Amino acid sequence: MSGSLPLLPLFPLATVVHFPGTLLPLHIFEPRYREMVRDLLTRPEPERLVGMVLDGGPPPGGDGPATLVLPGTAGRLVDVEPLADGRFDILLHGEFRFEVDEEVPGRPYRQARVRPLAEGPEPDPSLRDGLVRDLAEVALATGDRFPLAPDDVAELLGQAALPELVNRLAAELDLPAARRQGLLSLALADRAAAIASILASRRRLLAALRPFRHLAAHAESN
Repeated sequence: MSGSLPLLPLFPLATVVHFPGTLLPLHIFEPRYREMVRDLLTRPEPERLVGMVLDGGPPPGGDGPATLVLPGTAGRLVDVEPLADGRFDILLHGEFRFEVDEEVPGRPYRQARVRPLAEGPEPDPSLRDGLVRDLAEVALATGDRFPLAPDDVAELLGQAALPELVNRLAAELDLPAARRQGLLSLALADRAAAIASILASRRRLLAALRPFRHLAAHAESN
């Protein structure tokens, strides 16, 4: 597959980690990335891929382009809304994880030849029941503070396949970017186990705190 891939434009961001199978909306305003979008639109639709990579900050010594924290995720451009002043609102669909083989100069934005990474075997199907239970309990207990909207939670609790459930939670739970990057670096089965562990820990913590919330509510009512 890597031999058939075009050069992948790279879009490093300090707080964004994209996951396969998820949608990522972005607002494009820097001139170099406006040019990136215009270049992508000249390609056939299957080749309109953007390499989303976590920006690791300045390299040692402080000179040169930002350090790339890999792996990244190639997102396919599925929607573009040109704005009047030359900016764009775009939507990417995560296609596959990748490692960078070599960067190639020649454009205002960074670009690279990449090596796709397989997601590995499917997660253990038995994980789904626990994930669904813990997601429902944590979402209910945290209410408006839960990072997913009620409709999104209901969708995931319904017929979402296990890989979609895992990647949506990895993308949308309130986790630091470095933690998300750690999840992205895992094969899908290990990522599923890690997400299950995170949700189970939150469910146990919320259960342990429940009596104290009731006491606080009772005190406030008096």
